[in-house]
Amino acid sequence: MKEILNQSLKVGIFCPVILLFSGSLFSPGYAQSKPRENIFIIKGTVTDDTDNAPLPGTTVYAKESKKATTTDHTGQYMLQLPQGRHTITISYLGYVTIEKVIDVSENYSNLDFRLKERQNELDEVVVTAKSKSAQAREQGVPVAVIDGKTLAGRGTSIAEVLNHQTGVKIRQTGGVGSETKINVRGLEGNRVQIYMDGNPLNTPDGSFSINDIPLQFIERVEIYKGIVPPEFGGDGLGSAVNVVTIDPEDGFYDAWYSYKSYGIHEGSLLFKHYFEKQKMYASAFVGLGYAKNNYTMKSPYAEGLTIERDHDMFRKCDGAVTFDFKDRYFDELEFENLFYLSDKQIQGIQTNIRHAGTSGWLIGIAPKLTKYGFLTEKLDLKFNGLVVHSVSHQNDTSSYIYDFDGNRYPNTYRGEIGTVPNLSDDRSMDYRANLNFKYHLFDNMSVNLNNDFRHVDTETNDTIADRYLNARYSGLKTHITTLISSLCLENGWFDKRLTTILTGRNYLYNVTGKTVDLSWGTQAAPVPADEQHNYLGYSLALKYQITSKWLAKLALEHNYRLPRSEELLGDRVRFVPNTSLKPEQADNYNLGFMYDNNYGSMRRLQFETNVYAIKVEDMMQTRSTAGYLSYYNIGQALLTGADVEVKWDMNTNWFVMFNATYQRSIDKSKYVAGTNTLNITYDMQLPHVPVFFVNWMLDYRKENLFGGKGQYTRLYYEGGYTDQYYYGYELTANQNYTIPAAGIHTAGIEYAIRDRTLLFSLECHNLFDTKELTNLNYPLPGRTITAKIRITSLKW
Repeated sequence: MKEILNQSLKVGIFCPVILLFSGSLFSPGYAQSKPRENIFIIKGTVTDDTDNAPLPGTTVYAKESKKATTTDHTGQYMLQLPQGRHTITISYLGYVTIEKVIDVSENYSNLDFRLKERQNELDEVVVTAKSKSAQAREQGVPVAVIDGKTLAGRGTSIAEVLNHQTGVKIRQTGGVGSETKINVRGLEGNRVQIYMDGNPLNTPDGSFSINDIPLQFIERVEIYKGIVPPEFGGDGLGSAVNVVTIDPEDGFYDAWYSYKSYGIHEGSLLFKHYFEKQKMYASAFVGLGYAKNNYTMKSPYAEGLTIERDHDMFRKCDGAVTFDFKDRYFDELEFENLFYLSDKQIQGIQTNIRHAGTSGWLIGIAPKLTKYGFLTEKLDLKFNGLVVHSVSHQNDTSSYIYDFDGNRYPNTYRGEIGTVPNLSDDRSMDYRANLNFKYHLFDNMSVNLNNDFRHVDTETNDTIADRYLNARYSGLKTHITTLISSLCLENGWFDKRLTTILTGRNYLYNVTGKTVDLSWGTQAAPVPADEQHNYLGYSLALKYQITSKWLAKLALEHNYRLPRSEELLGDRVRFVPNTSLKPEQADNYNLGFMYDNNYGSMRRLQFETNVYAIKVEDMMQTRSTAGYLSYYNIGQALLTGADVEVKWDMNTNWFVMFNATYQRSIDKSKYVAGTNTLNITYDMQLPHVPVFFVNWMLDYRKENLFGGKGQYTRLYYEGGYTDQYYYGYELTANQNYTIPAAGIHTAGIEYAIRDRTLLFSLECHNLFDTKELTNLNYPLPGRTITAKIRITSLKW
């Protein structure tokens, strides 16, 4: 361990020196590397005047010096100007341009601007079109942005929204609360990082998921299909989803309730208030959910058998209390205290499970600090932390087993799932810290240093399993530590028509403690684990503005995805541990083009296309051993594909979208891992990865459609078609692992009154009740109708 830490320290010192030197040497600003003494910095944030949402891609222009810059994805900008009077112009498509004359004689620590929309343009339309375009122009990687304002009134989940995006498919095992896996360009599960406000979303036990975030509290969803921004930290194989939540400056209240088919109730209440004396915002949130999830399905294992899903109930309660302090040393000083509780029955498909289930809870605190001009005016600091204590239970102690005819039989295993009964009480402590420094060397060059630290302590306890096995396995503890450091150099060339982002990463992780492999039965014994590894990765992204309407992007990356705790340690029920797992690694290549043209009068056409290739080594897959599953490094794969998307704003009311994706995911393992035996699935399509799918949408929005004032109406229809693919390798003609082609259609209506403070919506998913399979061949619920009511003081 000492040698690895020493090596990491050397890399951490050596890489910044090399990158800083090379960036300064080849930067267009090298000849002026020493700023003049009378050069000052102005910086601040550009936001929407209505809801204070950041406006990425806004142009900030100083007329006298002819210097310009654009805001980043948080709406922030920085500009270096000589001493004297300057006319600053702030312009953003769809908003009223403003000018401000300032006398620059000192550094401006906070010069903010709030832009008003043009009165003849709709709020959602402008932000939606602009956000995606601005995000794509900021970097050389393919990134799609979904505007949260188009989601606020819908009665669906984030997973369903993502399922209609280019290159994205969702895999689920059932109704609400069931396992959800996001597939981006053929990569899914832990290979796709999920973030909320730039912080990893997943909890140690995997309980809290992306679907637990209410849609109306989402400002935007960013889908990265290549290089993930370095300030996020974390790892992955080139794909990530970041959910950015709303953070309005003013106090507000928001309450909603929805009822959905199959006995599903959801709702939440959020209240935010400003305490003037303490100069502090305090907010409280609580959300509740209950899903019966009852529906019938054809058994995939017994011909002609119809199964009633009547043991799939899900309940949850989550909440948070947040304190946000103003006018302190830090520009942002926030502390969030959170909790989450869940209870889930386990539905049997192969056998009729009647009693088994899982439950858990967690509490945590998340501090957030931001300081612009930390120690020096050119240095910005951001810190995000998280401390979570979680407890999870697996209850599987039935003395009987059941069949689908209603018969009951004595159970010698005393459990319905595995061969060992379980009444577990597993605990973990999760510590996370992301520290980011961004130093603005020149107006066209910056350096970003990010350190992402995570340490997880776990303790397993199951006295029922111990008694059954006549052993003492409870109290086993393990410790997993990861440190991912990255150094990023961003340069602007040729008046910023060309932008380059060069990043180096260092991955360090350590696993210690004791685990037990229950596949050995009564012969199982605790085994010590002591694994330490260090890896280096890199990425390069280029963006070139060919014309005012055409943009080209090129990205390449070599990165790693470190094993997760559930993969290393198992769950002592179905999965056994394998602490010798190696990280997955991938080489990613992407080439893309984008066209964006505004024809005036809210007519706009956007077109984007990408081609990509991803070579994956040491891919983790599951393998059966003595009736248990375990993760092994047994795979190499080559993922290739192309996608295209067209968005057309026909006028102020009508909007059309279409996208298509074609992808191939080929097994490139010539030999069975660890042997000289030829792999019979070599050059075959990997299971569970759709090859071809398309999506489309027609959207109509209108103010005061029925006369009067303060009304808003939206009608929308979206559809998707997924071609036939497979959930297993087709090795013989007698095997049938087909997931049939399916077309799914959704329609909905939103109606709001009182300036959109009271909203009603109705949505029907799967209009024609089409049979839909996404995981193995387990059918999902059919036609689903959702009714929702919301009352809010938020301006949207």
